[in-house]
Amino acid sequence: MTYRFETLLRLRKNAENLEQRAMAEMQNHLYARQHQLQNLKNSGEKNREELQTRLQQTLSGTILGLYDWYFQSLGTRTVVQEHLITESGRKVEAQRTQLVEAMKKRRVLEILKDRELFNARRKMIKEEIAFQDEVSSTRWQMRNA
Repeated sequence: MTYRFETLLRLRKNAENLEQRAMAEMQNHLYARQHQLQNLKNSGEKNREELQTRLQQTLSGTILGLYDWYFQSLGTRTVVQEHLITESGRKVEAQRTQLVEAMKKRRVLEILKDRELFNARRKMIKEEIAFQDEVSSTRWQMRNA
């Protein structure tokens, strides 16, 4: 027995799979951005510690200027990275919403398919019982005749 909306159900399943793939790509992108931010912060901490040890020695103004420029640049890159993470997070949430909608659409069709199969089985069982009743009544009539 075939389900009358089988093609539509297959289409919805494929759409859901595409949404899942897109969501996975976006999450991987978000995790990569978060990892980059963590690397920036670790690099900043490491260089701050290095500056502290170098400050105990005599340093030229040029080196201090380079450290200052580096820390300003690091701060700017950190802010940009945090902004990118926020945007990626919004995109992931929007994709999650689309995925949930695709799952709902697919699930509705699966429920309709289950109901149709259940009703078809019930109808077939009724027909079998009616046929068996007919056979039994015919045999009974043949015995009594």
